[in-house]
Amino acid sequence: MAPSTSTAPFDETGPPGPAGSPKFRKARPFRLRLPPLALMRLLGFWALVAVGPMVRPPAAGEEARPRVWRFERSDVIVAADFDGAGAAEAAAEDADSIEVVIRPENTPINNSAWYAFQLTAERPRRITVRLSYRGGRHRYPPKLSRDGLAWRPIDPADYEPGRGQAVLRLDVGPEPLWVAAQELWNTPRLEAWMDRIAEHDEVTRRVAGRSIRGAAVHELLISASDEPHLVILLGRQHPPEVTGTLGLVHFVERLLEDDETAVAFRSRFHVLLFPLLNPDGVSAGYWRHNVAGVDLNRDWGPFKQPETRAVRDAVVHYRDERGWRPYLLLDFHSTRHDVFYTPAEDAEYFPPAFVNRWLDGLDARLPDYRVRRQATGSGRPLAQRWGQRQLGIASVTYEFGDHTDRRLIRRTARAAAEEAMAQLLAAAEEAQPAAAAAAP
Repeated sequence: MAPSTSTAPFDETGPPGPAGSPKFRKARPFRLRLPPLALMRLLGFWALVAVGPMVRPPAAGEEARPRVWRFERSDVIVAADFDGAGAAEAAAEDADSIEVVIRPENTPINNSAWYAFQLTAERPRRITVRLSYRGGRHRYPPKLSRDGLAWRPIDPADYEPGRGQAVLRLDVGPEPLWVAAQELWNTPRLEAWMDRIAEHDEVTRRVAGRSIRGAAVHELLISASDEPHLVILLGRQHPPEVTGTLGLVHFVERLLEDDETAVAFRSRFHVLLFPLLNPDGVSAGYWRHNVAGVDLNRDWGPFKQPETRAVRDAVVHYRDERGWRPYLLLDFHSTRHDVFYTPAEDAEYFPPAFVNRWLDGLDARLPDYRVRRQATGSGRPLAQRWGQRQLGIASVTYEFGDHTDRRLIRRTARAAAEEAMAQLLAAAEEAQPAAAAAAP
């Protein structure tokens, strides 16, 4: 069975800060005595300085690396052969000590140091597992599961985090133990959720495009309206951002309920949903990128990647061919804490002032919750910027904390959906007189 998730709460502290400053030795006089290989590396460094960082796509054959490790010195088996697994190498230091090496897909890269693997052993006992990082630092305290379905945080007494490694003490045996950076919402899990959502009478599902490896970029359309109003929801551009997926799931499920607000909203608005923009990266257990080594949330301008092009083309189709006017783009992500990245204060978009009205209303709905908002004028080609600049609409990057309690994610995402529906209905009413006046 492919591993799934539960929405069991976690109440964890964030990862530790740097473990001290480096020590420096007294400099010696410089003498250029370099062997050829070292000279090549030095020249490569200066090329990097001159032209900027270069991304190395995964090399041919990398996917043929061993995904299950067995050892002569230990009966422990380490498996990373499931969808979403992340482990580069494994070694037995002795019968009860295992090292698992965690390495990014390419560099430079954001330090979203994902890992996920399974442990079994012939005889039950406690072992030590050391996570060793290459090209990154430890970020996510482990989540554990015995069935890939129900997850719990590791006991703090069994966990020693560090900057470049973490030491775990785990009980293993013939029954598999799943160990992961976050509870697994991998491709099968998300596709199962999409299947369930598509059973709703007002939801249709189609393949908007294909990833580099040919995986489906799914589009779900919630449509029961005769009016030309459109909301766009994006998810999982970055593979490890599980809490963003949890937020999107709760947000969408609230839109599909049968109360008066949700029914009224769906009678006036279409919702275009892309829950899994980076299926290749999620399946491969990547830290950040797609298989071309590209951060998809830096491609909303160049549109060099098939995943972002698929979404762009779908949105443009509904806007231009069906005449639907976009109102809102929400892009769901994860970071260190909950935050809404909003347009700059002086930004112009439609509906006017929607973002402030929405977040002010959310603040009123959740008086015991801090609604963090941060205006961004970034020139980077983000999905949010594309929505604001090219579509001319309210666009927000909706971030959930890595360690936010899962019950709080559900509560806040549902409240955000309720307030968004209320404010969108109000905006549609306000737009009617303007549209009538502009009509020939």
